[in-house]
Parts: sequence; C-alpha cells; structure tokens
Amino acid sequence: DPLNRPGRCGRIGAMQDGNPPTILYVDCRPDDGIERLRLAGMRRYAAARGWRVETLEHGVATPGTLRAALDRLRPIGCTAEYWCSDPPLTPAYFGRVPVVCFSPPEDLRWRGALRVECDEAAVARLAFKELSSGNPSAYAVVTAYRETPWARERIDAFRACCREAGFDCPVSFFPAKNDRARARRAERMVKWAAALPHRCAVFATNDGCAILAARALAAAGRSFPRTVTLVGADGIESLLPGDREIASTVSSVVLDHEFAGYLSAKMIGEEASLRAAGECRKCPQLPFVDNPVSVFPPLLVDRRKSTRGYGRREPHILEAMETIRREACDGLSVTDLARRFPGTRRLFEVRFREAAGHSALDEILNVRLARAVELLAHTDISIAAVANFCGFERIGSFWKTFRKRIGVSPLAFRNDRRR
Repeated sequence: DPLNRPGRCGRIGAMQDGNPPTILYVDCRPDDGIERLRLAGMRRYAAARGWRVETLEHGVATPGTLRAALDRLRPIGCTAEYWCSDPPLTPAYFGRVPVVCFSPPEDLRWRGALRVECDEAAVARLAFKELSSGNPSAYAVVTAYRETPWARERIDAFRACCREAGFDCPVSFFPAKNDRARARRAERMVKWAAALPHRCAVFATNDGCAILAARALAAAGRSFPRTVTLVGADGIESLLPGDREIASTVSSVVLDHEFAGYLSAKMIGEEASLRAAGECRKCPQLPFVDNPVSVFPPLLVDRRKSTRGYGRREPHILEAMETIRREACDGLSVTDLARRFPGTRRLFEVRFREAAGHSALDEILNVRLARAVELLAHTDISIAAVANFCGFERIGSFWKTFRKRIGVSPLAFRNDRRR
C-alpha cells in the first residue's frame, strides 16, 4: 500500500513546521447532524490543548487525497468513517498515523483498530423503558438492517427486556436495495402495521426505520399514541423535506454524538503520547492503548407524540402536554397546569396519568433534564445557572433529580465530557 510506510513521530504538543498538532477527520460530512456533533466534540478536546482539527470531507476522501492530506498536515492522528468512501479507507491506508474509527464493521481489515462505539444494549433498554411506561399489550421490533452488528445488539437487548417482562417480541425485517424494492417495502409495511395488535409498542432500530414505520402506521389507519406507540433511535438528524413532518411525531433515543467525537480525540491524544514517548512498533495497525474501544452512552428519550400519551385522547390533557414542552423550563409546576384544567388537581393528575402512562411531574422533569443535558454537554455555564435555566428553584433538587434519572451527578456528567 502506498500509504503503509514509516510515519513521523514527534513530541506531542510540539509545533510542527510552525503549526500546532492536528487531528484529521476523514470522510466527514459536516452537513450531517451526527457528524457535525462529532466534529464539535473533537474540537472541544483539541481546543483545550491548543491543537486544531481539520476535515477531509465526503466526496473528496480518496486514497490519493488522504495521502496528500497526511503529507501536508502531518496529523498526530485521524478519525474516520468506514462506510462512505469508495474504496473504504481501512486502517492500512493511514500507515503509522493512529486512526480511530466510528463503529467499524466486523472485518479483518479493522481487527484491533481503535474505535468508538455506542452502547447499543443501553439504547434498547432506554427505548423499552419509554415504551413500557404505557403498559402496552404487545411489543414488536422493526428494522431494515438484519446483519449489521449494531442492529443485532439493539434487537437482542430489546427482546431480552421483553422476555423479562413476560412478552414475546417478533422482529420484522424490511430491506430494500433499489427503487422497485422500496415500493414493495412500503406495501409490505402497511400490511404489517395493520396486523399489529391494539396498543402495540414498536421499537425501530434507528430513526430511518422509525420514519418508514410511522408512514406505514398512518397509511394503515393506526394513530399515535392511542392504538400504537413507536420509538426510534439515534436522534432525528438530516432529513429530506418530506420526512420532517412525520419525524416530528416520533420519539427517539438520542445518542451523545458530541461525546463520541470527544472520546475519539482523547484516544488519539493517548496514542500519540505513547508514540511520542518512543514506544513506536513495527505493526502500527494495532493500538497501543490498553482498551482499543471507547463506548459512549445514549443521552435520553426525546419524547414526542408517538409515546406522549397512551390512553384517552382528552383535549385538555393533550394541551397540558404541549404546554409542558413549551414552558417546563420556565418554572411551570403541576399546580400551574392543574389550574388550567376543569376540575380538581387530583382529577387532573389521575387523568394525566391515564393518558400519558406517567405523572405530569415526570413529563415536566423529562423536558427539563433534556435541556440540562444539552447545556452541560455543550456550554461552560455554571451548574447553578444550568439548574436555574431549566426551571429548578433549588440546585440541590436539580442535583438529586439529575443523579437519579441520568445515573451520575451533573458535575460528573460534565467532567466525563471534559477529560
């Protein structure tokens, strides 16, 4: 391979030809929501160390342009997609330059490569938790990706949750490789949607599958959330104009893609430090670091119409849910909501739980914590200010609620993304 030649190892943090150390993101699509967040995470890690991040964007990422970029930038490491470029830019193309791949395939060419992967089982468990809160009568999984490792892990983990709850969970697979197959898939999915049991909870392995499922459910006359509920995964990202309206109705497990980018840059820093210490080897494709895999978790569920309410479609309750989405971070309380409801507060709380499958307070906290996670991950404002911006009157209450629902304290959550 023309790139599989000795590289240059220098002191980490040193200026090279008058330039600061550089990380190169290969085959990047900055217009894609996920990759834009990854790039932001890399830049955050690099900025704290006086480094820079450059991109070799999709469409121009070829073996030749990669070789030219490596010669010109002399990066201390690279991050790379594996599925966009043609041919795929395997670790061998990077020579002795450390490269971190995002979820590479099960392929010998990527064996032992540094990688950043999502905790797929945690994604499925979070989706199950959201769907199960409505006490559905049945569960189902829909996917277009039977053989990919991430889809298999999500399906297996979700079905394990179903078995523990005493439910069977059939998996429906709808592949399509061309326009004709896609047309047939739409027809098959409508039949599938019409045959689902009443009050069935559906997990789509990613948001692309969730949008297909939502269209099929609508065509079959199934309504959210009364007759069926649906959760996708990854966080709705780049969409075609025709998808945006229906995507806005679908709940989704949001992944921490910025943290994934941060972890990739951190792995490069660790690897480059070892190489700068003189520990270079003859086989650069195998990692130096103790653990060649960094795993990032899902953040939370972006709760939308497809799971926001399960019982009767009572107009006052639906209005209350929309009010929560708009005003939860402005200090809205259950008492404030109940005052707008005809009847007593007790009646309001009972009706809300019947409709939503959880309390009004739970809905308020869900919206507030979604905002808190965003502020903690993407800004440097103080934790006290985050609590205030998100509608918590006391920082102690915010700290306790955050730890209980997210699993770590606000400070630990932020520090994990700053190390």
